[in-house]
Amino acid sequence: MAEFQEDMLFKNVSDEDAGILIELLGKKSKKVKPWTKELRHIDPKNFRPDLILELDDENLILEFQSTDVGDDFSRRGHSYVAITDQNKKNKKEVNLVVLSTVEDSKIVEYKVNKLNVFRYEVFGLNNLDSEEIINNVKNKIKDNKLPNGREIILLSLVPLSKKGENIVEYIYRVVNIIIKLKNLTISQKDLAFGIMWLTTDKFVEDSLERNIICDLLGDRMSLIHEYGENKYNDGKDDGIEQGIEQGIEQGIELIIVNLLKSGDEASVIAEKTDISIEDVLKIKEKHSL
Repeated sequence: MAEFQEDMLFKNVSDEDAGILIELLGKKSKKVKPWTKELRHIDPKNFRPDLILELDDENLILEFQSTDVGDDFSRRGHSYVAITDQNKKNKKEVNLVVLSTVEDSKIVEYKVNKLNVFRYEVFGLNNLDSEEIINNVKNKIKDNKLPNGREIILLSLVPLSKKGENIVEYIYRVVNIIIKLKNLTISQKDLAFGIMWLTTDKFVEDSLERNIICDLLGDRMSLIHEYGENKYNDGKDDGIEQGIEQGIEQGIELIIVNLLKSGDEASVIAEKTDISIEDVLKIKEKHSL
């Protein structure tokens, strides 16, 4: 993930919105403050946890995981906890929770040596009803209603409830929905889009698709801003706004073009992205694919 993208992750998330995520994990805390990039990346070569939240009684490291946790992950997780504990600015304990796409909720015990056992929690997301969550948000958009904070965060977690290639398919679907949400608070946008950035960066293997999706997930990203500034900016704010809208459309079109070039059928792409097959076919004809 590009440096400037990492720097913006979760920057403006409020305690209230981050608290929704914590409640979904069965925790309660009045304080739920994401750590800054500088605190998260103490040692960039070895220490790159997805998200650290300071709660009332603990510093909580959250990791998104698409494979079974084993000794290799446990060693990495143990280092996250140790480094965070060494560099924390408070006296709170440090814990790790893994949000897993493939495992049920459980407690993992990893034997570090004969005197130490490292314990952490795996929180399985496979119990989320992804279609119900997606349809609920889509219906609210159709009725010109804004989903509440819990519904928005659940939507951003939907891809993490899937396994294997389904993760990427649901990333396309959720991104296509989430960028249409208007009037989100800055906090809601940073948290939901930040989760989607991390999910995309971890699970979308094609670099072009990954970069395009990351660009779509925020009007501060390079693709949208460059498009808006170069083509529409005449010194007026509405020029930038028009550029943002055009940049979103261009980004979606580039994703579809790339999927068509990779051999996906129009019907498959329509299902992946929640874009009508008629629009996919128009793009296919436009680019003579």
